[in-house]
Amino acid sequence: MARNRQTGTTVFSFGVLAAAIGFAVYAHGTQTSFGVSRYPLSANFVSANGLNAGAAVDIGGVSVGRVSDVRLDLQTQMAVVRFEVNDTLHFPVDSVLSVGSTTMSGDNALMIEPGKSSQLTKAGDVLTNTREPLSLEQQVSNYIFGNGGLPVN
Repeated sequence: MARNRQTGTTVFSFGVLAAAIGFAVYAHGTQTSFGVSRYPLSANFVSANGLNAGAAVDIGGVSVGRVSDVRLDLQTQMAVVRFEVNDTLHFPVDSVLSVGSTTMSGDNALMIEPGKSSQLTKAGDVLTNTREPLSLEQQVSNYIFGNGGLPVN
């Protein structure tokens, strides 16, 4: 009887360990794309409020990378956002980067609006054409009215 209990405990322990490993692999998989090479970029923001490491990097509503780090530059007092994008994607260096969400219920993402420059991004570039995160009121307005009634440039 004691031997059966010890065997049951051992089997249960291995089951818990397997479940924990499975969850760790799943969690890692949501933060990376297996088999997809990425290259690093960074951007300086006046505020990166609501953006966290692991957030998606989106172009046109399509996830093309991940935010790897958000920290404060003590010299400039600006938020430095480090991120990686798919290696097959190089976009104009004058692209506009902003922090926001494509839906009201979604997590914040680093959103890229492609620019028009003929010079494309490469590994290690620091992008400077950034916008501050939109207020909740502006996000609601954008959600309801498209661009919030603002003139399009």
